[in-house]
Amino acid sequence: MRANGLENIASYPHLFKGRRLGLVTTASAVDLSLLSSVELLCSLYDVRALFAPEHGLFSDGDAGSVVESCTDPFSGLPVYSLYQGGGQGLDKQMLDGLDALVFDIQDLGLRFYTYIATLKNLLIGCAASNLPLLVLDRPNPLGGLVVEGNILEEDSFSFVGPAALPIRYGLTIGELAIYLNTTESIGCDLSVIRLGGWRRSSYFDELSRPWVMTSPAIASFPTALLYAGMCLFEGTNLSEGRGTCCPFSLIGSPFLEPVSLARMANSLDLPGVGFTPAHFTPSASKYAGQRCRGIAIHILDKHLIRPVETALTLINHMAKEYPGEFSFLPGGEDGSMMSFERLAGKDTIPMLMDDLPHLIRRWHGQSALFAKQKERFHLYQ
Repeated sequence: MRANGLENIASYPHLFKGRRLGLVTTASAVDLSLLSSVELLCSLYDVRALFAPEHGLFSDGDAGSVVESCTDPFSGLPVYSLYQGGGQGLDKQMLDGLDALVFDIQDLGLRFYTYIATLKNLLIGCAASNLPLLVLDRPNPLGGLVVEGNILEEDSFSFVGPAALPIRYGLTIGELAIYLNTTESIGCDLSVIRLGGWRRSSYFDELSRPWVMTSPAIASFPTALLYAGMCLFEGTNLSEGRGTCCPFSLIGSPFLEPVSLARMANSLDLPGVGFTPAHFTPSASKYAGQRCRGIAIHILDKHLIRPVETALTLINHMAKEYPGEFSFLPGGEDGSMMSFERLAGKDTIPMLMDDLPHLIRRWHGQSALFAKQKERFHLYQ
């Protein structure tokens, strides 16, 4: 049996007993019997407060929507918001009366999934307040071997890109905490409650564990795998399938021609993936209430598919196929980065459009470099 950090807390009694705890968590943080971290920790230890990242304590908030502080109806504990649009760090009022913070969230292992930005804020806030941070480790759903994408540079940092990481970075959330704490010299008193029996080659669907939605748009493991690349479509005027039953498995708009587009996409011979024509009407997000046409994306081999390269290649070809209709979404009125570049990094659009092979080679080099650098932070083989 492969145990997550929550199931291994009995091996670390000195970190929990006699401490007044704050718990940072979401609805996806459950043990093998589907008992939540809130229920389990409250039954065993002195939990005084809860903290909620983007999407909220119950993982039901829309992407980007403000998370309000509230009271948890199950435990009666205060729930402090760590997401107020663009993120929010800790303040002293939240930490009054606490001896340690516990972090237990099922992450996706992707740079732009904002739970890791919240984790970085916690490391910084706990270091400033001399408060220990206990991270209950969980498997990286996409495994710990494959690394994809460019290493983000500091001038591109944001809440969807909080550190010098590739898009798919191949670390568990506990390993990432150690990586950030060390490489950024944060100095947090950090402890990681380790996994039991997890191997880096394992994908989530091999762990004999149920998938609990990590956020409203990530309802399954295949969605999480596709999200690794198809999230980049959020920076374009094409729908990435939000507002449908298959987000990140559908790409479309009112102006695409689905049959020819599917033929073109299949002709690219992208590894581990195939495409069929698709018609859909989003109920929310881009083109809400409008009939869209495009492609459905099918994972043929989870080990071969490279979602980031797949997305870059599709965007390049679709932009050239529809030069009068396709566009990248603009930045904010304050002159901030364009949406695509917040996800992919500054100055990536010209290279994507003008020299895709060079961009892919460059990103391959950066991901290979990170794959080597991260090895010293591995807790598991």
